Amino acid sequence: MGAALFLAPGIAHAVTRYAVVSIANETQTNLLLSYRWGDSEIWHQINLRPGARRWWSHKFSKPNENRAPHFYIRFDADTSSARYMEPWKLTGRAATEERFELGNKYALRYDGPSKRYVEIFDVPG
Repeated sequence: MGAALFLAPGIAHAVTRYAVVSIANETQTNLLLSYRWGDSEIWHQINLRPGARRWWSHKFSKPNENRAPHFYIRFDADTSSARYMEPWKLTGRAATEERFELGNKYALRYDGPSKRYVEIFDVPG
C-alpha cells in the first residue's frame, strides 16, 4: 500500500518590507512640511493642501526586519503671519506595501477654536 502525505494547514503571515508614515491635513490651511528619515542632513519639502493625504515609506534592508529610523517633520504651526516652527519625531508602521492605509496615521488639525495653531495628532487604527 502507498504512503499518503498530509500537510497540516500552516499559519500564513504577510511579509513586511516597509515602514510607512501617513499624514492627513484636516485643516483649511496650506502647510509647508519639511521631512526626513533618520539622521539624514537633507530635509525635503512638500506643500500639503487642505484635505490632502500623503504617505512616506522606508524600505527595510531585509524582509520582516521591522526596524526603521524615525521620521521627522517640521512645519510652521502658527497660521497667522507670525512663525512658530514645530518639530516632530514620528514612527512608521511595518507594512507589506507602500500605501496610506497601511501607515502609522497622523492628522494635522487645528489646536483650539481660534484655528490659529496647527498640531499633529495620532489617529487610531
